[in-house]
Amino acid sequence: MNKYLIISDVHLGDKDCRPEILLKVLKTNKAKNIIIAGDLFDHHNLHRLKKDHWKVLSRLRKLSKKSNIIYLIGNHCFLKADFMSILLGFHCADEHIIQLKDKRILVIHGDVFDIYFTKYKHLSNFIIGCYYFVRKYTPFSDDFFRFFKARTNDFVEKSSDIKRNALKYIEMNNYDSIICGHTHLPEHTDKYVNTGSFCEKECSYVIIDKKDKIKLTKIK
Repeated sequence: MNKYLIISDVHLGDKDCRPEILLKVLKTNKAKNIIIAGDLFDHHNLHRLKKDHWKVLSRLRKLSKKSNIIYLIGNHCFLKADFMSILLGFHCADEHIIQLKDKRILVIHGDVFDIYFTKYKHLSNFIIGCYYFVRKYTPFSDDFFRFFKARTNDFVEKSSDIKRNALKYIEMNNYDSIICGHTHLPEHTDKYVNTGSFCEKECSYVIIDKKDKIKLTKIK
């Protein structure tokens, strides 16, 4: 059995969410601890939860009887940690520290390192609102946004800034490495691991096995 299974950015309720893949991951990857590193729900689309989305929640509740499930608050969370704990029945917090022998790993959603989101929160919320409006009423908008996002230098640079800010933070606070989400871009280096998401064409998650090896797995 693995020590940790770490996922993030599931966005239940969003039409891009891929619950069938997550259900397979939860079934085939047994772990003593499961960390959901933010954005389990998409707060813009809570009214759009489908049958498979509810299956994910049901599966997590069943797993919580055998595994320790920790939910970390993300920028799409609609309630604070205390209320999310009551709603989900899991332990909820802003961050979690994994101790592996002599190494300390910080696990966090990652939006705190997004200077655009934190500094220009109202503008970010306005842009996000426009994004969801366009997606709702424009055919083929999802493919367009994926194409646009993948090829936009500003987005890549922004993601790099999040990584750079995260690395600065762990250096200042004496962590050995960090595992986070938020950008939806999976990545694995010695000090920085991004879990990716479950609402892109390529889904991904992180495992820490019984030998303390960290592994990023991608699924198409």
